[in-house]
Amino acid sequence: MNLRRSHCPQRTSELVLNCFLTFNLFFFFLFQLSQGGEASSIWPSDGKLHSVATQSTLRCLSRMLDEAIHADLTIITADGTLKAHKAVMSATSPVFQASYHNSSEDKESSTIHIEDMSQESCTALLRYMYGTIKPEDFWKHRLALLGAANKYDIGDLKDACEESLLEDLNSGNVLERLNEAWLYQLHKLKKGCFAFLFHFGKIYDVRDEINTFFRHADRELMLEMFQEVLTIWK
Repeated sequence: MNLRRSHCPQRTSELVLNCFLTFNLFFFFLFQLSQGGEASSIWPSDGKLHSVATQSTLRCLSRMLDEAIHADLTIITADGTLKAHKAVMSATSPVFQASYHNSSEDKESSTIHIEDMSQESCTALLRYMYGTIKPEDFWKHRLALLGAANKYDIGDLKDACEESLLEDLNSGNVLERLNEAWLYQLHKLKKGCFAFLFHFGKIYDVRDEINTFFRHADRELMLEMFQEVLTIWK
């Protein structure tokens, strides 16, 4: 009996506190209604809650990458090594997913080689996969990211690179961009380059470089260029 009584004051105080909080919330609710206001939830709205959850997830993913938390993959680049997670890379790239799913050797292996990218460019690729890439890093490495997006079938990254390459098209890079558009089958970028060269008459600005371009350009690309010229002349 004594033991029970010794616990009663604590339980009673907890009950009083809970009742106090409940009544406070209840009377606050009534006050809001009496003032003509609308009752609202004390919890964040769906949009805000989603935003908070997204930011929290991105912070966690950033830590996972930066601190190599439970990393199960080593990436060997052209000039260094990086740590990553098979699950994240597989979720982002169907090429990696198929590789780990179909190959028993890859499942057991903890090392992959991406030696056609520098460590810095590959870091930008990983940050894109983890959702934490910064705009300045994207713009700095977008050509390398374009090649990786094409190689590993990351469609949304490939589209983002194509859009960015259209944004700063000029006479100094149009032929290079046209070649990239042909190489990676970027139809929107290719049309943009054709319009820049032929519809806006910028072909005269690159007349010194065009001969070198034609010596190395794919024949089918050259044929499309001539067809574009004929279409304009009509």
